[in-house]
Amino acid sequence: MTSISKYFFAVLAVAAIATPCAAQKLKAITMLQPVPQIDIRNAPWAVAEEMGWLSQEGLEVTVQTTKGASVLIQQLLNGSAQYGMPPPENAVIAFSKGAPIKFFYAFTSRSPFPLVTLADGPIKTVADLKDKNIGLHSLTAVQYYTTQAILSSADLKLNRDFRMVDVGAGPAALKALQDGKIAALSTNVLNYAGFENRGAKFRYIITPQVEPIFGWSLMATDAYLKDNRAEAAALARAFTKGHLFCRENGPACVAAYFKKFPAAKTPGLTDEVAIKEQLRVLKMYLDYAPQAAGKPWGYYDSAAWKSVVEYMVATGQLEKSVDPTLLYTNDLLTDINAFKVADVVARAKAKANY
Repeated sequence: MTSISKYFFAVLAVAAIATPCAAQKLKAITMLQPVPQIDIRNAPWAVAEEMGWLSQEGLEVTVQTTKGASVLIQQLLNGSAQYGMPPPENAVIAFSKGAPIKFFYAFTSRSPFPLVTLADGPIKTVADLKDKNIGLHSLTAVQYYTTQAILSSADLKLNRDFRMVDVGAGPAALKALQDGKIAALSTNVLNYAGFENRGAKFRYIITPQVEPIFGWSLMATDAYLKDNRAEAAALARAFTKGHLFCRENGPACVAAYFKKFPAAKTPGLTDEVAIKEQLRVLKMYLDYAPQAAGKPWGYYDSAAWKSVVEYMVATGQLEKSVDPTLLYTNDLLTDINAFKVADVVARAKAKANY
């Protein structure tokens, strides 16, 4: 048995070790993701469940997908779910219209939505995209705006200097790029990493205006967060432990992810190959989710929030500016980070023997 396969089977047995001895009634909560299918950003939830960190906090988390961030926000507002992990744009728009929502934990710190072109192709700069087609996985996705912001750095305007077309997010999107039907592709870095698993080589294009616009974060309604402060901190604390585990022991992290979300494993691949491929995607995710220098996990940078609002006004998503300080809080971070990092790292490293 190979070392990676041993990781997979060993992690399946962790639950029996990690489950608290005494039976505990867990509070069931729902976490919404604004994506069509589960991806690697949910691996920390799988690890937190497998290692018993969620149950130790008295929580049982169900992760569900939704058709975009707008639907996610609606479900939080009507009480169908308690938490969500959207990017900021739709939330800022909803807030500008009076929606009482708040972010309380950042886990990506730079935009996960760069453009890509073929590494050996003729498109090397933003200016090279003049009079070209750019493919998006959906014309209703946030990339509709981030793409315009990137191209505005070269004074390129939609429908005057370039066009955007819907090519989906799967193999058809990559084929459209390889066949020259589009000059650049705009989806997210996790999809790009999946394409790189299939041999694609990309040139990444991003601009200073867009790069600070963080991607996904934990959010709830103002009222729910106020009434369940300790729960929200516990939820993010368990996630942080899972995140740290994934940084220290990628193969065991991916194995737990596949156990929790079996549909995420590519059909027809052996466990060893599937884990190896997903490690590339995991590394990409972790590269976009570092700990801010000198700050606790989950910290929001006020300058990044300012960049979000400014870019949204510039791209017409907002008619006028809003006060971003009302959209987020760092007040829970002390409680969220109230655990011994060394203990989590030690447990993750202990799995390296399997």
